Amino acid sequence: MQQWQADFFKNSPLFNDLDRLLGHMGWQQWPSCDELNKLLPDDLANYQGQPLTLVEQTDELLSDGIYYEQRIYQQGLVPTRSANWHDFFNALIFLLFPQTKREMNRLHVEHMAQYGSRKRSPCRDAITLFDECGVIIAYSNDEIMQQLSNHQWYKSFVENRDCWQKSISATMIGHANYEKALDPYIGFTGKALYLKVSEEFFELQFWDRYQYLDTLLAQNLALLLQDNSNLYPLPILGVPGWWPANENAEFYDNQHYFRAKRKK
Repeated sequence: MQQWQADFFKNSPLFNDLDRLLGHMGWQQWPSCDELNKLLPDDLANYQGQPLTLVEQTDELLSDGIYYEQRIYQQGLVPTRSANWHDFFNALIFLLFPQTKREMNRLHVEHMAQYGSRKRSPCRDAITLFDECGVIIAYSNDEIMQQLSNHQWYKSFVENRDCWQKSISATMIGHANYEKALDPYIGFTGKALYLKVSEEFFELQFWDRYQYLDTLLAQNLALLLQDNSNLYPLPILGVPGWWPANENAEFYDNQHYFRAKRKK
C-alpha cells in the first residue's frame, strides 16, 4: 500500500490544475472508488453507452481473464487499485478527458480484435505511450511549435516565453506523468502531441479549455496516433510555469536534459 499525501498539490506547480479541480476535497486518506465515482460526469459512458464506473481491482474481479481494455468496453468497469497513485491519477484523467479516454478504449479493442491481444499494433503502442506520458501542446503559433518540435528549447521556452498561455500552452494528460510529479527530477520527460487550435482557445476558461481539447483530441486520435511518429520528447520541467527553477534562463543550459535533436 502506498502512502497518501493530502497535500500532494504542493509538491509541484505541475499539480495546479488538479489543485483547482480537487483542492477543496480535503481528503485525509485515500479516496475510495465510490468517492472518485462521484466526481465523474453523470453521462460518462463507454463506447457501448454503458455507464462507466471505477471498481476496486481484486483477484476475484480479474479471475474471469478479461483484459483491462476489454472490461471497460464490454462492461463499463474500470479496474482501479486501492491506495495506488498511478490508478488514482488515471481516474482523474477520466474526469478531465472523458471523450478521449473512450476513444482510446475503442481503438485498443478494435486493434486487439484485428491483431490479437498479445502483440500490440503500432497504434496501440502510441495510445499507451500517450495515455501514460502524454502532454498536449495546444498552439496557434506555428513558429514556436516548430521550435519545440526541433528541440530549440531556449528559443521556445526563454526567448518566446511571453507566448505561453497566449498562443501556446501545455496540458497534462498522461497519468504516469502525474505520478512522477510527486517526486520531480531533472530528466523528467513526457511525450508531446501538438494540436493546432484557434486563437480564441487561449481566451477560454478552465473547464472550457479542457472540453475543447478533449473534443478535438477524441475526433482526431485515430489519425494522429497511428504510430509514435507524432509524439515528441518534451522536457517537462522546462515548460514555463511548471517548475520554479526555470524562471532562471540558466536552467536551460543543462544540455543533458535539454538535448539537441538527433540528426538522421
